[in-house]
Amino acid sequence: MGIVWIAIVVVVALCSETAWAQWNEDAQKCSDSADPDVALVHCTRAIESGKLSGGALSITLNNRANAYQNKRDYDRAIQDYNEAIRIDPDSALTRNNRGSAYQHKGDYERALQDYDQAIRLDAGSAQAFNNRGRAHHFKESYAQAIRDYGEAIELDADYALAYFNRGLARYDQGLYIGAVPDFVRAYHLDPDNPYRAIGLFLAKARAGDTDREGLVSQARVFNLSRWPGPVIALFVGQLTPDALLEAARNPDAVVQREQQCEAYFYAGQELLLRGQREAAARLLQAAVNTRVTGLYEYASARAELQRLGR
Repeated sequence: MGIVWIAIVVVVALCSETAWAQWNEDAQKCSDSADPDVALVHCTRAIESGKLSGGALSITLNNRANAYQNKRDYDRAIQDYNEAIRIDPDSALTRNNRGSAYQHKGDYERALQDYDQAIRLDAGSAQAFNNRGRAHHFKESYAQAIRDYGEAIELDADYALAYFNRGLARYDQGLYIGAVPDFVRAYHLDPDNPYRAIGLFLAKARAGDTDREGLVSQARVFNLSRWPGPVIALFVGQLTPDALLEAARNPDAVVQREQQCEAYFYAGQELLLRGQREAAARLLQAAVNTRVTGLYEYASARAELQRLGR
């Protein structure tokens, strides 16, 4: 998602011994809680206590906004980021995070404004360059996206996500052979992430090397029953495209929509590998129709449809 949590230890430095009271405990748990619902409870109590001000309040607002963003409530996230930036206009991290929220809403121009500001405030942020590259990528400004991903990699040579994203930018242009080295690097840096293996398999397959046996070997470390494991199961012949779409179902409607977007895209890719262009185009259009504008699978489905003349 590309958001940054800010530790609230700053509060301890700014406050008296009463920092260990309930409101400070809430502020700490606001930044530490992995569960966004738990984080929201503690963040809100800390903010509404009236005990936080200045940088500490801005940090806590940023962290509550992150929790909202993790729940895909981007409008409420942006409200909190706005207030955090009003208090601390020089926070590169908060501007980066707000850019991520705008990006997930599909407002790429507004996201770019925030990423530009984040980079102006912190030119050493590999994450901000990566995120700006993503926004350019979704706008189909591939050359600029690749430059930004390259800047991110210059700043952090082991940034697996930036390599993966640069590979996707090349993939979405149909430059499959050119995408392979970035996907290889991303996979070696982050072999426990199934999306890295999926990206590498597809780039090689679209370049003419459909290495399903290699994917089988890589898949041994993944749980193929847990998303996106079923995508790998599709590519190694354990699931049909229809079964993949069924596996994308989820009790959470928002999660289901995201997984359906991915399922339509990857099922479409499988059909393209089989030479079934018309059926693939229908699935790719279904991925676009989900309107999950923050996912690469949405952007990649649009790019694929253009190459298919749709």
